[in-house]
Amino acid sequence: MILDSIYQPSPNLYVNSDRQSYALSVQAVAQEKTIIVARTLLHLAICINSLPPEFDISRLSSRCDLNLTMKNYVSTVTSLITCSDEVVMTLHGLETILLLGLYHMNSASLRQAWLVVRRGLNLAHLMGFQRIITQEDLDPPIPVMSNAKVIWRNLVDLDRYLGVHLRLPLGADDYPVSEDADSHLVHRARINAISKEIAELDREVSPQTYATALALDEKLEAAMKEMPREFWEVPHIPSTARSPESHAALERLMVQMWHFEMKIFIHLPYLLRAPRESRYDYSKVTALQASRNVVMRWFALRNANITQACCRFGEIGVFIAAITLSLDIIIELGMKERSEVQQSKGTDFAMLCRLINEMEKLGNSSPRERIAARSCIVLKKVLSSLDPRKECTGKARLTIPFFGTINLEFKRLPVKSVFNADSDAGKMLDATAVGKHLPVFSFVHNSLWPPPENKEGLGRDWDIVLYDGLEDRDTDGNWVF
Repeated sequence: MILDSIYQPSPNLYVNSDRQSYALSVQAVAQEKTIIVARTLLHLAICINSLPPEFDISRLSSRCDLNLTMKNYVSTVTSLITCSDEVVMTLHGLETILLLGLYHMNSASLRQAWLVVRRGLNLAHLMGFQRIITQEDLDPPIPVMSNAKVIWRNLVDLDRYLGVHLRLPLGADDYPVSEDADSHLVHRARINAISKEIAELDREVSPQTYATALALDEKLEAAMKEMPREFWEVPHIPSTARSPESHAALERLMVQMWHFEMKIFIHLPYLLRAPRESRYDYSKVTALQASRNVVMRWFALRNANITQACCRFGEIGVFIAAITLSLDIIIELGMKERSEVQQSKGTDFAMLCRLINEMEKLGNSSPRERIAARSCIVLKKVLSSLDPRKECTGKARLTIPFFGTINLEFKRLPVKSVFNADSDAGKMLDATAVGKHLPVFSFVHNSLWPPPENKEGLGRDWDIVLYDGLEDRDTDGNWVF
């Protein structure tokens, strides 16, 4: 069911020629051409890779190791079939390329998936698919033309997804979609068009780039408002669902996650700078809310328990969302009292703990759940920096997929030394002061500072405070988190 959006085998390849059974007939496939056999092997490899951890292997007639069988299928097709341009420059050949790219994505090999998808896109260019997609559908439609359009849309969709995540150039222009197409197809085409601009967005933070980012955010908001309200509801998909309607609900959920992930990509650079410059507060609020929306939808996917293939796409998005929420908590702890952060970020932290727990269970339950296992490890490392017992361990350097390298270091807030009127700075202030009065505020009467908890130490450290602005940015270490 999940692969229906990639390709649809001919009816005679199903058991009893029944599409609704979703069961391919091995005997029928064996009578087909080599490329059909190769495509079917990749279909089976993806299905094996997508089996839930609790799947009962005894239900299968084969007693071979499933993971080894899956790898044998893929290596055989790769070494004998997809390596030949002549063989894959057909509709069935490009479908095989698509399935191979999808397999690598589900296996957390995004770079390998990008290479495969880009090759398929180049071959489709040579076959003229970029011109076919612009032609109007005939009535009745020609199956070959319709299949070519489906292949082209899938190749462009995967190229956009991988290109944005890997920060690599995009390989094709936008494609048109009929307004009477399924709602998830229409919205996916819209956000794919915006994703091209997001991929080209300069990541250097400046007023000019922020204006561009806000313009892209406005486009996403406009695209969101064009869809009906019920489109954005989180669908409830029962674990027993096996129908075209359930497939459409899954596709809609994935498009929702892709939409909110685009929000995160737009605003993340500015979220990290919001504590220093209040102009970026909107980006902080927007990115955090988009992250929560992604996490919520990932839980909905996993609760359905039939969505392993879709969840692999979702797990990449939920990892980015979780890291965004984690970095926000870390920055908040560097700026505010721990009790205040616990109160304001407690819900986010609880959501992250539940997410890590779910991913850890998945990673331990099956070697196929690679993305969940790796995501859990990285999230634990990031959140472990919140442990007060690690304050004396020095700097921590973490390399996070899709984010880069971050440095974490515990530093105490600096304490001002006692002001010395006989120092060079004091003499300079004395020379420019009116009479003998220095331009200082008494700490007791300075509303910019909270009242001290221990008044006995007032005369030692905070007898007088030089007023140099609302924020003391001139002391090393104030803004290192």
